[in-house]
Amino acid sequence: MLPGSCYIYALSQNNTLYPKSFPISLLLCLLLCGCKAQYDPANKTASFCAVQPSTCDWMHDLVQAHPSASLSYICIPGSHDAGMYISQYCTAFANHGNTQTQYLTMKNQLEAGLRIYDVRPVLYKGEFYTEHCTRCDGLGCKGDALKNILRDTRHFVDQHQELVILQITHYCHTSPTDTALLNLLRAELGPRIYRNTTDATGLKDFIRIPLEKIIGDDGAGKVLLILEGGPNTPEAQAEGWFHQSLIPMAGGWTNDNHYDELQAHQLRNFAAYTKNGDALFQFCWQITQHNAQAVRGAFDPNSPTTIRKGAAHANAQLPAFVDSLIHAGSIHPGRVPNIIWDDLGDTLVTRQCIKLSTMGVMKKM
Repeated sequence: MLPGSCYIYALSQNNTLYPKSFPISLLLCLLLCGCKAQYDPANKTASFCAVQPSTCDWMHDLVQAHPSASLSYICIPGSHDAGMYISQYCTAFANHGNTQTQYLTMKNQLEAGLRIYDVRPVLYKGEFYTEHCTRCDGLGCKGDALKNILRDTRHFVDQHQELVILQITHYCHTSPTDTALLNLLRAELGPRIYRNTTDATGLKDFIRIPLEKIIGDDGAGKVLLILEGGPNTPEAQAEGWFHQSLIPMAGGWTNDNHYDELQAHQLRNFAAYTKNGDALFQFCWQITQHNAQAVRGAFDPNSPTTIRKGAAHANAQLPAFVDSLIHAGSIHPGRVPNIIWDDLGDTLVTRQCIKLSTMGVMKKM
């Protein structure tokens, strides 16, 4: 270690701590500023449904036109670190520049058409929040309170006949069997939770079940709760608690900060994917900060290497990327990606998924 410097750790998006050396004066500045760093984007209260109704009800519209449509044949827009449209209660070296992954509130994400959400709960000062940290109690920030996310979800599915999937992972000071967490889910989502009460042996081939049978016909939507690491029993399913094996997935995340490598890796994943209906293919469309970029964000939350700016660059390439695969014949009726995970998720990714879903269900006609 160099004289006159101290050893610190930078925040990385891939749950890894990176050591770096910095002058003590800069470290002290970060300690004074970072622990109070908070960022709350402008609250977008206007409804997307008023101006773009197709994104609010796109799944319902698709099912109306294609009653046999199932998860296996459609494409769902996904929100990575869904609760991180707010960065609050930040540790040192963390702020919105290296923790914020979304810019729309949960309400607006739902209205913009996103239908699967990566939700990471943490129990903090007696309340459940979401978080984006290096590890539990590591460097990072809390996101929105979980109750707000659940209430927005309940309000949305009360009014829209859509399937919303909450994939709950990366627990911190809680667990998939935590009574307090389960009670919160039950209390906030109530009858909108999808439950399996008809098949005592457990669901078979869930991703092939027509969506209209999952959502039902009572005029409202359903919320499917996937609890990573939770029990996989008929009793749990009857309560609405589903193990991640319910929705097998292929493909995966690219741990790289360059768009070219992101694209190349995702292409390799898709080329290796055999479409047999046994798993959903996921495009993970996220640029990952490397350690130097994360450290730079600790000094300058508005630097050109923030998570948001990387995501904006990747998202701008998505339509051309999808069209190129269609043109090449890699995407065709019956073989479409099933999930596109996104940072800064909005109607851009939903429009791509609607196009792909329409193509995917053509195989079922």
